[in-house]
Amino acid sequence: MKMSGWAGTWEDIRNGGNPRWKITSEECHEKAYEHFQKFVLRGQQGSVDDDDDDDDNNNKGVSVLCPLAGDDPFVRLLYEKGYSVTAIDLVAEAIEAMKERFDGDGDDGKNSCWTKEEQGGGDDIVWKHESGRVTLIVGDALKKRPNLNNSFDAVYDKDSFGALPIQLRKPFCQRISEYTKDDGILYLECKLRKQHDDSGPPFSLKREDLMEDDNYGGSEKFEYVEGLGSVYDLPNNMNAMMQQTGHVLRRRRRSVPATTDTATP
Repeated sequence: MKMSGWAGTWEDIRNGGNPRWKITSEECHEKAYEHFQKFVLRGQQGSVDDDDDDDDNNNKGVSVLCPLAGDDPFVRLLYEKGYSVTAIDLVAEAIEAMKERFDGDGDDGKNSCWTKEEQGGGDDIVWKHESGRVTLIVGDALKKRPNLNNSFDAVYDKDSFGALPIQLRKPFCQRISEYTKDDGILYLECKLRKQHDDSGPPFSLKREDLMEDDNYGGSEKFEYVEGLGSVYDLPNNMNAMMQQTGHVLRRRRRSVPATTDTATP
């Protein structure tokens, strides 16, 4: 599936077709958030107790990227928990549906106020929420955006990597590595089929698939932190065929070019 075919896929899901990677359960989102928050806060604070109930107060100022987000309710959940969130999706209708999730949050108790901008020569339509903590980008997630380089403390990727065919994975992973800060956390969910094969999307993926050099591996990208196994049950008896698995990666520190001291003693 090419990125240009994303609109038809999203519209099919939106209209009640094959749900593919769409998750609507609040219980599933809360379980994913527990994993996400634990590792992100460890990265921010050095360590955090697994049973610390006051973690939401530590989320202020933590920036999160959600690539190929569609209208994922998790973006709204991160906002409610105090994070600053940027979501990217190619489909304008998906971003419009995402904006609707914030209706009622405006200063007057009505619909939220959004400011529209054009960036990248008009290739990107950028919507900024009045809170200053939500940015929604209509545009190709594979496109280079130097203005986003080294911008995010964490990435929440629910099935984005697993939705992409092999030929699109390298540029996608390169963009994610560019946008993530040193030591930033990548929380990634993907499908693992009981009959592991190459069919998809969504594609069945294991650690070794994620960490190939062209993907998230390699000296200038990410190191593997932990495999979480199954993170929550899938709807509609999908567990009979596959699991929703979680993986946590950390952005490697960028190498600093050596300098030559030319000063005269």
